[in-house]
Amino acid sequence: MTDWTQTTLTTWGRSRFARSDVSAPGDEASLRDAVLRAHPRGVISYGGGRCYGDASLDDGGQTVLTRNLNRILSFDPSTCEVVCESGVDFQALLERFLPEGFCFPVSAATASVTVGGAFANDIHSKNHHAVGSFGHHVSWIDLMLASGEIVRASRDDNPDIFRASLGGIGLTGTVLRVCFRLMPVPSGAADAEYRRIADVDEMIDTIEASRDSHEFLFGWVDAMARGGAMGRGILELGKFAPDDAGMASPPPVKPIRFQPPSAFLHPLVLTWLTNRRFNSLPSEGRRTRSGLGPFFFPLDSMPGFNRVYGRRGFYSIHTGFPQDTQRAGIRAVMEALTAARAGSFAAVMKPMRGAGDGLLSFPVKGMAYAIDLPRRAGVEALHRDIERIVLDHGGRLYVAKDALMQARTFAKMFPGLDAFREVLARIDPDQRFQSDMSRRLQIHAP
Repeated sequence: MTDWTQTTLTTWGRSRFARSDVSAPGDEASLRDAVLRAHPRGVISYGGGRCYGDASLDDGGQTVLTRNLNRILSFDPSTCEVVCESGVDFQALLERFLPEGFCFPVSAATASVTVGGAFANDIHSKNHHAVGSFGHHVSWIDLMLASGEIVRASRDDNPDIFRASLGGIGLTGTVLRVCFRLMPVPSGAADAEYRRIADVDEMIDTIEASRDSHEFLFGWVDAMARGGAMGRGILELGKFAPDDAGMASPPPVKPIRFQPPSAFLHPLVLTWLTNRRFNSLPSEGRRTRSGLGPFFFPLDSMPGFNRVYGRRGFYSIHTGFPQDTQRAGIRAVMEALTAARAGSFAAVMKPMRGAGDGLLSFPVKGMAYAIDLPRRAGVEALHRDIERIVLDHGGRLYVAKDALMQARTFAKMFPGLDAFREVLARIDPDQRFQSDMSRRLQIHAP
């Protein structure tokens, strides 16, 4: 029998909490027992806890922790395919395969994300324009359904379950195993160039002009800049390095162990911080060769970074716009943010190649713009304004980062929702898999 303990869980944004019965099964039998436990609030899987909102929370229900499903099961160098359990995180993958000359094609900004979470959210990175999202590299999954049955799903076998599960935020079942392709890399380093960018138009133009020449494109945006400087920032242009020679030392790890007072988030303080960051880069820019760990996972040099937003946590608004409306849409979002004086030191822009293979996958062909906002008075109303802007420009919001989107907005942004609901009705008619997000967004068929 599965052991259950009641505890309070939160996620990276620390804006949502859930009191839930949790278990951490380590094999199929105990996982099946956990999934089959009847409860009106259902059950959801919880990996590395790095979703920003409530996708992996089930207040009053059950939560399956996947941390003990953490074995790398096999690797075939001839096909580059690795098979691992869903609780394996990207740090384990980097440590295991980089010494052999292989690396994952897509990652999040922290190595704490699990493979199961990467699949369930179809994550994308600063190389999306070059390699697509995580799901593009997945060959198959083994999924435990609400019935306890394990099915193998791929593009050829049970393709409807595969497409629903990819980006399906854990609602089709619990992922047991994932088979995906690594890629050979020439070294354990990346060469990066950092350029000052004067405004939003230059940021978008430079990113678009660099899609074919650079494997990685990632713009930090000064969210406090206004007027003609709105959208200024620092653009990172990167490529895999041919060797490790001259690689810079990794940045020192600087844990954030306390929550600063609310005055730290005053617009004047945030403006000083963003000015300092922008001006710290010489006008001529900078080039550096860094290890792939620090290059892929900048957040991990600052453990507890989410504490800087204070005890109330923060919201992340992660927008995606199609190419024909990206400039107008991103401009409109920036104007709404500056008008509300809803400052932040964490705003980013990156290009996207096109749609993912999942029914609820986030990416489009265009541009993503994301910003973290402290949870304080007025931010919920601002989020609704931004929802409207995104809808008006044919864009969408990323559910892995979301905690505030309205159900009617979600239904308009994701045309695959009806097909997703059809799959859920067939494989989980009793709605055993639920989450706080699924209820908020009314994802199950009415």
